[in-house]
Amino acid sequence: MATPEQQSALADKLKAIVGLDDKNSKDLATKPERATEILKYFEALKVDAGSDPKVKSMLYATAIKVKSPAHANVVGEYILGGKLPTAQQVDAAAKYVSGLAADAAIDRAEFEKVCGVGVTLSREKIRSLIEAELAKTPNDKLKEMVAKSRSQILGLVKKCDDLRFADINVVKDETEAYIDKHVGKVDDAPKPAKEEKKPAEKKPPAPSTVSEAWAMEKDFTNVGKGMTRTWLRDIANAPKDSKVYVCGWAHRVRHQAKMSFVVVRDGTGFVQVVFAGKIPNFHRETSLAIVATVRDEPKAAVELQPPIELHAESWAIVGESDGDIENLVTADSNPDKLFDARHIILRGTNGSTVMKVRSVITRAFREHFWSVGCTEVTPPTLVQTQCEGGSTLFDFQFYGEKAYLTQSSQLYLETVVPSLGDVFCVMPSYRAEKSKTRRHLSEFTHIEGEYGNITFEDLLSKLEHMICDVVDATIRLAGRELAFLNPSQLVSPDADPTKPESWKLRPTRPFYRLPYSDAIKFCNAHGIKNQETGEDFQYGEDISDKPERAMIALIGKPVLMTHFPASMKSFYMARDPKDSTLTESVDVLMPGVGEIVGGSMRMYEYKQMMAAYAHEKLDPAPYFWYTDQRKYGTVPHGGFGLGLERFCVWLMAQEHVKDVCMYPRLYGRCQP
Repeated sequence: MATPEQQSALADKLKAIVGLDDKNSKDLATKPERATEILKYFEALKVDAGSDPKVKSMLYATAIKVKSPAHANVVGEYILGGKLPTAQQVDAAAKYVSGLAADAAIDRAEFEKVCGVGVTLSREKIRSLIEAELAKTPNDKLKEMVAKSRSQILGLVKKCDDLRFADINVVKDETEAYIDKHVGKVDDAPKPAKEEKKPAEKKPPAPSTVSEAWAMEKDFTNVGKGMTRTWLRDIANAPKDSKVYVCGWAHRVRHQAKMSFVVVRDGTGFVQVVFAGKIPNFHRETSLAIVATVRDEPKAAVELQPPIELHAESWAIVGESDGDIENLVTADSNPDKLFDARHIILRGTNGSTVMKVRSVITRAFREHFWSVGCTEVTPPTLVQTQCEGGSTLFDFQFYGEKAYLTQSSQLYLETVVPSLGDVFCVMPSYRAEKSKTRRHLSEFTHIEGEYGNITFEDLLSKLEHMICDVVDATIRLAGRELAFLNPSQLVSPDADPTKPESWKLRPTRPFYRLPYSDAIKFCNAHGIKNQETGEDFQYGEDISDKPERAMIALIGKPVLMTHFPASMKSFYMARDPKDSTLTESVDVLMPGVGEIVGGSMRMYEYKQMMAAYAHEKLDPAPYFWYTDQRKYGTVPHGGFGLGLERFCVWLMAQEHVKDVCMYPRLYGRCQP
């Protein structure tokens, strides 16, 4: 922490070199590391107290918005070279480089095109463009707009793409001139008489712990002393006009001259808080402690907020948020930038709601398994055997021996069926697939179940029951959050989202049954082609992601695709008693995402299993513990694996499996 003297010296430098005013220089000086970074940036570009104030303003905006020093230096060179003469061009440059990876080289030709380098607009040209743009709107309409606010006319002008790099001050001047010349002055229209204000009552002096300027506690520990904290999930139940003590983060902030409106988030819910009077212009994500009065306010019921407001009476800032939060991610940020800033994205309404619904879905799966008598187990994830084929294994050295990250816990689940009965697990699995489809991850949450003494038809029935049960439970527990993410699936806009019957996506039993051979015929009959060949599907070919989704879209309901050829499936899958070339296997396919479950009956006879090892050229020795299940009291058994992320994508109507992960791991990304 810098001393007051050091902060004062920093503030003086920021005023002289960067050109900040008193307030901003003092505010920035309270963050010595950030202030020093900005001063070094100006020093590297050889900008000093005597430099052009307009140039310094542009450089400061660049230093705030661009995180990569190398990229900031490039933008700075263009500014100093006079190639980015307007604030609009500087903003475009900052957006462009912020969308690049931190160490990515800048394509100068593309950069200059995006930022309008070389584009010059004279005042005459700007005037001409403004006249052409405003001539599109009838004069009577312009008069109405001017009567309400002259800034509405400027809003029309800003829609002109040819003016995007024009000097905004010239645009404003010429717009005003156009209004005066072509629209006429309407500012003299009679205005309603103002109600005579009563003299304000004198209030007693505030306690010494409160800042007189802002009516704010200096020490946040003084806020809510002796009160029990109210979580925002319960705020709608608080008695009206009662006082509550809440803590949270400023989710959205709107400061006005005499009032501020702040949506506060605490991880369990949202509520709008009204602050009367002038308060500090803190940024979103500032953490707050607040004592407030509960008021009815139907208009506050936006997104996931209840129809109430809190009117702050005593409050304090717990932790300030840096102003660069406003530019850390924007609507224009590319996907890589968004996932680099995943820790910030997860604070957003959509990001946090996805994580909450995912938690409820996981809970619903567990509660379903427990309700049908399954025992949860936690198999190892560091293994020395493969399950789904060697091409997708992540290998590593385990104390000098070769080992792998597990592809599935299935083999281990089978080993405890004789001791625990039906079992399940919720564990990570890993697939080293260099695939960038919307449904592939390198690390995913695998929900797997294994059942003893069942038939293939029993397995299909259990899958239907599980999926329907989990969907209904999720709707009951998180219907409102689900409606925020996937509103189009409600039967009607005013339906109660916590009632299962209100949802179109709710599956009903039985699911549509579709043998693999019939699926091939269905695709060919409906013009769905093999993506790799561009031809009709041949028997034995895999129906990949896009064709599979096209097929399900036409069927329009959950599908159990069954009886795949043995040549396409894993070595342990049981053969169909009626046709040994087929397996008793199933993929559960859901509209919009395709496959979410893969399951099968398992080979349970010792000789069959040994023959399967030989066919796959697998050494049976490392699998001794798995083979022993067939030696010591074997029974018909089967199970499945469900990708939680794919299930979430379907239920929450998200675009990609990475959108429903806290920190996704996929081809090309293993951070943050």
